[in-house]
Amino acid sequence: MATIRQAALLVFAFSAASAAFDQTWSESYSQEAAAANKTCTAKQYPECRQHLLRLRELLDGRADIVYKLASVEALLGNKDAALEALAVYSKSGLTFADPAADADLVSIKDTPEFKAIVDRVKAARQSVSHSKPFATLPEKDLIAEDIAYDPPSKRFFISSVRHHKILSLDSNGKFLDFVPDGQPDIWAVLALHVDAKRRILWATTAAMPESIGYTAALDGRSALLKYSLDEGTLLKRYDVTTAGKHILGDMTVSTAGDVYVSDGYGEVYWVDHRHDKLEILIGKGNFRSPQTPALSPDERRLFVPDYSRGISIVDLATKQTELLEHPKELSLGGIDGLYLNGETMVAIQNGTAPPRIIRMTLDHAMTRVTRWDTLEANSPYLGAPTHGVLVGATFYFIANAGWDRMTNEGSLKQGAAFDSPTIRVSSQPLQ
Repeated sequence: MATIRQAALLVFAFSAASAAFDQTWSESYSQEAAAANKTCTAKQYPECRQHLLRLRELLDGRADIVYKLASVEALLGNKDAALEALAVYSKSGLTFADPAADADLVSIKDTPEFKAIVDRVKAARQSVSHSKPFATLPEKDLIAEDIAYDPPSKRFFISSVRHHKILSLDSNGKFLDFVPDGQPDIWAVLALHVDAKRRILWATTAAMPESIGYTAALDGRSALLKYSLDEGTLLKRYDVTTAGKHILGDMTVSTAGDVYVSDGYGEVYWVDHRHDKLEILIGKGNFRSPQTPALSPDERRLFVPDYSRGISIVDLATKQTELLEHPKELSLGGIDGLYLNGETMVAIQNGTAPPRIIRMTLDHAMTRVTRWDTLEANSPYLGAPTHGVLVGATFYFIANAGWDRMTNEGSLKQGAAFDSPTIRVSSQPLQ
């Protein structure tokens, strides 16, 4: 997933898609991003502005587009529009750009509104933390991806991308290899989910450069794995057989035993417990890079974050999708992990600057975010967080996973070294 993650937010790095009569939003995104890149680079600001306005709509108000639009509005002399967009950015809690140092904003720097914007961005760089250490993982270079919990045995399970295995952690703090390294056709292990009622541990695996032993001949292969929680044996394997590359990356499981799995290359799959086979639930076009799905309490809707865009609500009866409404300052791109407890939604954003964990409260209809706050950001131990698990109303999550130390080609970045990944536990009940 790292390659997809790292590329997803590079807005102006896409080549133009071929024109189509009925384009999906993702096709339009590629085309508009290429056009924005071309016109903005050429300083054709009126045309650049039009493409940015379209991108802001397509990408659900993503903060990097909002900031770029503010700069262009300032260059065009549209001071009120520039300040309005900058105010939205400054309330997002993200700090990837420094308005005070941006020469494109010189025409509005003497206004009181701009000073308030700079102050808010400065405040957003402060450390926020509402968690404490729970466990340190035994190997520094695991690239720990996901975590699951089995209440009857009181065990956590942690997946390893680099060492293609699954660890267990018991209530005494002892780590064991639940699925050891070296199993045939087990590549990077990504998503985990416990079905405690049926005594099953679901896992996904994908051939990825970050995994030791990866070869280009395996690229694009992925599978869903079904393990016995009590015996540790592999009960069934579901390989993706449709054409193209696949990375089954994240999942959730319904109370009936249905499994919903996102493919980082744009599809959402599922295993209907009545048929017991892997099938496409949502085909290409609705998502660019879907991440961890979360079921509504009535299990009629599936919340699916797209790394490039935001959170969509899938009606499981009709397969129709709509975007989750939210305050305009809340930028929902870069979400990797998504979890729901009643009307409280928790998101791990590792595709933002800074990486962070946010909490959102939904309305009773569960179609709109009514308020939100930041649980973790800018702390020295957070590093690259990946996924978490709710145990009742208590949230456990993986911090400092190691993805930020790796290149897209799967090698350690020059001068980088792995630090021990940790599991942290929220100090606030999430309800």
